[in-house]
Amino acid sequence: MQSDRKQTAPAATSDNEQPAAPTRADVYRERFRQAQAVAAQIARARAAGGQPSEAEAARLVAEFHARGGQVTHCPEVAEEEPNRGQPSGRSRP
Repeated sequence: MQSDRKQTAPAATSDNEQPAAPTRADVYRERFRQAQAVAAQIARARAAGGQPSEAEAARLVAEFHARGGQVTHCPEVAEEEPNRGQPSGRSRP
């Protein structure tokens, strides 16, 4: 049975034109696809045994270091004085 909806091919865009904005249906389809991907990832993690034990985590970290991996530490963020008397666009409690 054929649908009464007309299907159109996506418009070809040149280098100067921007592609058409996604429709609401496209956005919902993408959100649904992402939700399925997350659910599949959760299922794979649970099938693999969930969180590693402390011993397994220590083994994985040791293997990472043995392959030449290094832990990088980011510097602490310095707290700055808020701009007094200047609107920030946001209200803080």
